Amino acid sequence: MSQGESFTFYTYSRANRDGDRWAYTGIPDVFFHEEDETREALRELRRDVESDPEDTWPPMQLEKIETLPISRESIFALLNDGVGSFIKSYEIIDIID
Repeated sequence: MSQGESFTFYTYSRANRDGDRWAYTGIPDVFFHEEDETREALRELRRDVESDPEDTWPPMQLEKIETLPISRESIFALLNDGVGSFIKSYEIIDIID
C-alpha cells in the first residue's frame, strides 16, 4: 500500500510537563491548522483563566507537530495506540508565560 502525505498541525499544552507528552490525561488535546489560530486560542484561554482571581496562568507551550504519512498502518496505530504513535516530529515553538 502506498504512503499518503504528512500534515502539519499546531496545539498547546502546559509547559514543563513530566512524562509522555502524548499520554492520555482525560483532557483531550485540541489541534489547529495554523499557528496564528493556536495563539489566539491561547490568548482566549489566558483571558478566561486570569478573569478568575483564584486561578493563576501556568506557562503554556505552543507546539508544532507533523504527522506520519497517511497509510493503513499509521491510521491503525493512531486508533489503537493514540496520538503519540501518529506523530513524526514534534517541536515546541514558543512558551507563553
